[in-house]
Amino acid sequence: MKNEKKMDIEQANKIYFQSLANTRASANMMVISWAGAFGIAIFLLFQYFYLSKGYGINPFSNYFYDFILIYFIYLVIANLIPLTGSFIYKKQIQSTILLLISYTGIFLSLILLAYIILVYSGHNLREYNQRAEIVIPFLILCVIAGFVYHYFGLKQQLKAGFSKKRTIGNYFAKSSVYSRNSIYIIFACSMLGAILSGHLGMMLGISGSILFSYAFTQLLTEVGYLLYLKTKSKEYWEDEPEDNPTLLDLLWDWLKGFSLKKAKHRILLEILVFISFTIIAYNLGYSKPGIKYPFWLVWGVRILVYTIVLDLFISIVHSIIHKFSKKKQGKK
Repeated sequence: MKNEKKMDIEQANKIYFQSLANTRASANMMVISWAGAFGIAIFLLFQYFYLSKGYGINPFSNYFYDFILIYFIYLVIANLIPLTGSFIYKKQIQSTILLLISYTGIFLSLILLAYIILVYSGHNLREYNQRAEIVIPFLILCVIAGFVYHYFGLKQQLKAGFSKKRTIGNYFAKSSVYSRNSIYIIFACSMLGAILSGHLGMMLGISGSILFSYAFTQLLTEVGYLLYLKTKSKEYWEDEPEDNPTLLDLLWDWLKGFSLKKAKHRILLEILVFISFTIIAYNLGYSKPGIKYPFWLVWGVRILVYTIVLDLFISIVHSIIHKFSKKKQGKK
């Protein structure tokens, strides 16, 4: 009887982590790394303008700032890793490590946003430093407490066995991550924290720190344990999806669908031409102050700007008329 119960628990755990491998811990989840890059970009900009512009301090002389900048670059690149085709599914241990780094980066971005909310409401550099001395240990404590709690929680759950509800929850969690609401929440929290000051800002920062630490340390702990299971057995490797396009496939599909009749394609091309024209003019030395611009450069810029603005205006008007006519036909 005990052996049967033990086998049931082991089977339940196995099914849970197999579902985790194909959902929240899937290699294609690296495409959400842009959310972490977005959060880190906000932190880097805050640090740069607050220290450099406000107090003449070079943020690049700070090792932590440089580390965060490197992490930002990694998260941008990580968005493209799932577009390498079947390679990431053949190297699943390496891809899971990269996913773990991406998830850590997203978690780090949320903690840094909480740091901004808690610290940057100070009115001067001295107050900023005083708050930072308190906030940094608090955030570190939240993270450590989260990992310790979920480490012992995972050990207890492995003994009891994961429920079917938890297993099914993996699939719902993956689908919700791809919704736009995720980035809207991050953006709203960061902007709200920047606007608020005093007690409200502190409450938002503290509650956000605790919430992020609780949620993400659980995910990181489980993905870390899944990585351990993958090194032991290929039973925990995820299945490669049938539809797995590479970056070249997506670019080719986009080029096949490219048409100057489509406003979004046409306006994008016009903007690229304008940027190229500006770069050429800059490299020819026409950016120097006091220089007399030649006739072809002045009218070339004017024509490009007028073309983009006029095309954009006509496209918007055409879109509104088209939607209005559709609604009118629907009522009939």
